[in-house]
Amino acid sequence: MIPASTPGSPAAAILRLLAAGWLLACPVVAAVRPQSETEARRHWAFLPLGNPTVPSDSAAPSAAGGPVDAFLRRSLAAKGLVPSPVAPASVVLRRLHYALIGLPPSDADHARFAGAWKLSEDQAVEREIDRLLADPRYGERWGRHWLDVARYADTKDLVLQYGTDAIRPFAYTYRDYVVRAFNEDLPFDRFIRDQLAADLESPPVPSWRLAAMGFLTLGRLFDNNPHDQIDDQIDTVTRGFLGLTVSCARCHDHKYDAVPQADYYSLYGVFASSERPAPPPLIEDPASVPGGPEFEQRMEKARKELEDHVDAEFVRLTGILRGRIGEYLVRAVTTPPDLTETAQFGLSLTPEDFRPTLMLRTRRFVARRAVETDRVFGPWARLMALPEVVFPIAAVDLRPRLGSDRGWNPLVVGFLAGRGVTNRADVARAYGELLVREWKASEATNASPSTAESRELVGIVTGKDSPVGFARRDTPDHMSRPEKDRWGGLVQNLDKIAAHATNRPPARAMVLRDLPEPIQPRIFVRGSPARPGDPVPRSFLRLLTGGEVRPFGAGSGRLELAAAIASPTNPLTARVLVNRVWMEHFGEPLVATPADFGARSEPPTHPELLDWLAADFIRSGWSVKRLHRVLLRSAAFRQSGEDPVSPSHRLARSVDPENRLLWHHPRRRLDLEAMRDTLLHVSGRLDPARGGRPVDVASDPANRRRTVYGLVDRQNLPGLFRSFDFAVPDQCVERRPRTTVPQQALFLMNSPFVHEQVRALASLPSVAGERDPVRRVEAVFRRVLGRPPSGSESAAALRFLGGTDTDQVDDYRWEQLIQAVLATNELVFLD
Repeated sequence: MIPASTPGSPAAAILRLLAAGWLLACPVVAAVRPQSETEARRHWAFLPLGNPTVPSDSAAPSAAGGPVDAFLRRSLAAKGLVPSPVAPASVVLRRLHYALIGLPPSDADHARFAGAWKLSEDQAVEREIDRLLADPRYGERWGRHWLDVARYADTKDLVLQYGTDAIRPFAYTYRDYVVRAFNEDLPFDRFIRDQLAADLESPPVPSWRLAAMGFLTLGRLFDNNPHDQIDDQIDTVTRGFLGLTVSCARCHDHKYDAVPQADYYSLYGVFASSERPAPPPLIEDPASVPGGPEFEQRMEKARKELEDHVDAEFVRLTGILRGRIGEYLVRAVTTPPDLTETAQFGLSLTPEDFRPTLMLRTRRFVARRAVETDRVFGPWARLMALPEVVFPIAAVDLRPRLGSDRGWNPLVVGFLAGRGVTNRADVARAYGELLVREWKASEATNASPSTAESRELVGIVTGKDSPVGFARRDTPDHMSRPEKDRWGGLVQNLDKIAAHATNRPPARAMVLRDLPEPIQPRIFVRGSPARPGDPVPRSFLRLLTGGEVRPFGAGSGRLELAAAIASPTNPLTARVLVNRVWMEHFGEPLVATPADFGARSEPPTHPELLDWLAADFIRSGWSVKRLHRVLLRSAAFRQSGEDPVSPSHRLARSVDPENRLLWHHPRRRLDLEAMRDTLLHVSGRLDPARGGRPVDVASDPANRRRTVYGLVDRQNLPGLFRSFDFAVPDQCVERRPRTTVPQQALFLMNSPFVHEQVRALASLPSVAGERDPVRRVEAVFRRVLGRPPSGSESAAALRFLGGTDTDQVDDYRWEQLIQAVLATNELVFLD
C-alpha cells in the first residue's frame, strides 16, 4: 500500500480533495442490491427461448437473404437506414476463407469463385461454404477459437519448472480433440458432455473423446491449491458455457446476479468429488506408435515406483497417526484453530508436526461427538462442561457417578474413574490412552475385539470417520518433507519421461475420475475453508431450475451437470454459443459481454434475432456447421465495408457510429494465427501436418506448422503472442483485445520469420521463373493479394526495382519489394 504521505500517491490526492471540500459535493453511490430470483427470471437472458416470427421484408421484398437479413433490415429500417451494397466477389471470397479456415484463397480459388459468382451469387457462396466446411483446416481455425474459451496452455504454472520440464506432455490431446470435434461437427450438446463427463457417458465414448476432459484439467495449478483449482473449473464452466460469473459467489452471494453462495458450493462439491489419475489413461494403442511398447514399459516402471512409495507411506503414516490420536485430542481442546489447518498443500512438514487437515478433522470430530447422548464421548461432554476454576474438585466429585448416567461405554467410564483428571487436557489425554490401548490390543491379536465395547473404541481409531483417518489418495498431504519431495519427484517424473521422449509417446487423455465416495460440500463462510458452514447438496444453479434444489444422484454429479447445461430448455447455453459464433463472423457480438449474460450485461442489439438463431441451433441438432451456413449465406455477410463518401453511409454514421445495427461490414486486422499462417501459406512453406505435440512457433523462424500447434507457455507467453493480442491462457477469455502498437509493424519489418518467408516466396517457381520484371511483379501480387497489381502499383514497383531490365535487379531488391507487399494493410486486414 502506498502511504498517504507519499507525494503524488492516490491517497494523498484524495486527502487534498477532502481538505478542499470537493468530495463533499460528490453524489453518494447507493449500495448495490443483487437481483432476486423473481427479478432474474424476467431478465432477458433467463427468459425461455421462444420462436420469434421472422419479419416479412416489406422494405426490400426482392432482396436476397433469409431470416438473418430480415431481422437486421427491420432494425435498420426503424432508424431510417439501409444495408450497404454487396461487396466485390473477391472480398466476399476472402472473408469466407478467413472466417472458416483462417487462410487466404489462392489465385485459382479467385478465378473459380468469380466464374460461379457471375452465374449466381447465392449458389457460389453456398458451394464455397460447403467446400470450406469440409476442409480439415476448418477444425484448426475454429478449434483455436474454442481454446480461448478453455484457457488452453501446454505448460504448468508451478514455480521452479522451466523449459521442457514445465510441459504437460499430453495437453495437446485436448487441442487435437477440439480440432477433430469441429471437423466432425460433433453436436455441441455432446461437445459439452464430453468436456465435463466423457468418462461417465454410457455407452462409453470412443477413446479419442476422453481427451475432451482437458477442458477441466488444463487450467492453472495455483501452487497446488485445490480450492483455487476448483474455483477455476467453476469459472471456466459457467462463463464458457452459460455466460455467468458464478465464481463471484465464492465468498458471498453474488453482488449482482441471483446466484447465492450455496449454489457456488453445490458446484464446488461436484468438482471436489473428482480426482486426476496419475498417469492419465491411454487413448492410443502403444503398438501403433513407433517405440510405443518400449516407452510404456518405462512409464509402467515409473508408475509402479510411485505407487509403491504411496502404499508404503500410507501404511506407515496410518500406524503413526493412530498412535498419536491422544495428542490430537489434547491439542483440539487446548489450542484455537490454526489457519494452516486449511492450507496443508503449501506446508513443509516434519515427522513431529501435527498434520493440519487431520487436526481440523479432529476438532470437527470432537464438536460432533461431544454430546452427553454419545456412548463414548458422553463422559467427555459432561467433564468438559465443568468450569475451569473448579475443574479439579468438581471432576473428583463427578467421576464416581459417571457410570450411572445414560448408558455410556463402561470401558470409558471405568478408565476415567481410575484416573486423576485435573483439567481438560487430562480428559483428552485419558481418552487417547484408552483408544490407543484398545487399538494396539486388537492389532496384537490380529483379530476383531471380543466385546462390543472394545469394538466401539477401536472403530473410532480405525473407522472411516476416525479423527486421524485419511484415504490413500490423500497420503501425500501428510508426508514429511523428505518423503513428500520424493513423491513430488516421482509424480513429475511421469511427465518428464513423456515430455523428454524423442518420439511422440502413445497419447493419453487428461481426464478426471469420480472419487469412491463423493464429497458432501459445505458453504465456506467468507470463502474460507477453515470456516465450514451449512451443508449443501451437489446440484445445478437454482436460477436455471425454477428455484428448486435438485440434488444430483450417485457419483460426483458431473454427468448430470453436463446434461443440465446442454438441456434444450436451458435458456443460456445456445444463446451464449450463437453469440460467440456471430462475434467471430461479424466482428462484434450481439451481446457485448460474451462471458457475462447476467444483470450487468447490456441487452442484445437484436434480441429476436439472437433467440431465433439459438432456437434454430437447437432444432438443427446443435450443429455448429449449420449455424455457420445460416450466418455466412446472409446478405449481411456479403455487404461492403464503410464508404466515407457515400451519402447513405454518412447518414448511418451519424445515427449508429458504432455499427451496432450492422449497416456495413466491419474491417478487422487478422489475428495472430491467421496472420502468421497467411505468411507461411503465400510463401509456399505451410506444413499441412495435423495434430501432435506442440512446436515452437514463436522463436523458431524455420518452423512451418500452423500456429494452432504452437507451444502456449502459460508462465512465459512469447512476445510475438502478446504483441498480436493472443488470448492470455490464465482464465476463460470472452474475446481478444484489439490493439494497434508499433511492435506489430516492427514484426513485419524485422522478424527473422518474415525474412524467411520473403526468401521462400522469392524462390517459388511461379515468381522466380518469371524473367520479365513486369510479369514477376504481377506474380508476386497474385500470390500474396490474390489479384494483379493496378497500373500505379506496377509502375511504383518497377521504379523501386530500377527498371524493367531483369539483369539489373538484384535479389535483395526483389526481397525488399516482396516484404513491402507482405506488410500491406490489404494482406493483414480483412475488409
